[in-house]
Amino acid sequence: MKATDLTRFFKATMFLALATALVSSTLAADEKETTEQEAKKQAPRPAVVRISAAEGKATSYGSGSLVGLSEDYGLVLTNWHVVRDATGAIMVHFPDGVRAEARLLLTDRVWDLAALLISRPKVEPIPVAAKAPVKGDRLTIAGFGSGAYREATGKVVNFVSPGEKEPFEMLEVNVAARSGDSGGPIFNEDGQVAGVLFGSAGGSTNGSHCERVRWFVRRALAKRPSMAEAIAWVGKPESEAVSAEEAQAVGSAVEKETKLVEPVEDGS
Repeated sequence: MKATDLTRFFKATMFLALATALVSSTLAADEKETTEQEAKKQAPRPAVVRISAAEGKATSYGSGSLVGLSEDYGLVLTNWHVVRDATGAIMVHFPDGVRAEARLLLTDRVWDLAALLISRPKVEPIPVAAKAPVKGDRLTIAGFGSGAYREATGKVVNFVSPGEKEPFEMLEVNVAARSGDSGGPIFNEDGQVAGVLFGSAGGSTNGSHCERVRWFVRRALAKRPSMAEAIAWVGKPESEAVSAEEAQAVGSAVEKETKLVEPVEDGS
């Protein structure tokens, strides 16, 4: 091949490579924009909430769900890691603009769960499913990400354990969650909470499934049997409250009682 032919060949190759890169970049940008637009179009379920936790000069954001009501209180589930480093107020933000300050009732770092107590909101809660999902079941993850609500559906592909001595009560769904979705619900096809998501990697999402969640809630409400009785799906509460020593042993932390702030309209 002559030098002039080589020059033409390399020029053509470079042009093709640049064109391909430009098209790929444009498609990726269009796909990202479409995904963000689709997320903005989805109407949030009234009981799926955004969680904010003050951490000094920073703020941690996550998602959660209202899963129970008593005469005076509401029970919200989220992740332990969302509220782990909170040094100030933990706030629960409802889609209708109402927000309420929360009290941390119980956490479990092994299963990455946290139970928050708020003053009773005017929102119907989402029950936690009684039956754990099985492989192949279609589940939908939900959360607020960086601010825009989104639901995405996949199938259960696996069950995992958080440790060698722990049961396989964490599920894996073949759909990716976003940063800020942590603590959001995983819905079954009946609209019940089948799990609480805590992380995403490799295009899949993991979360503690409903049987573990129900166990955690019963322990969280052990100090409030009247509230446990008011939430139909909870079942029989634990007979004894969790002691500080026992809580620490299982990776939980019982917080002291603080005054709850009534839900207010969010003017922002």
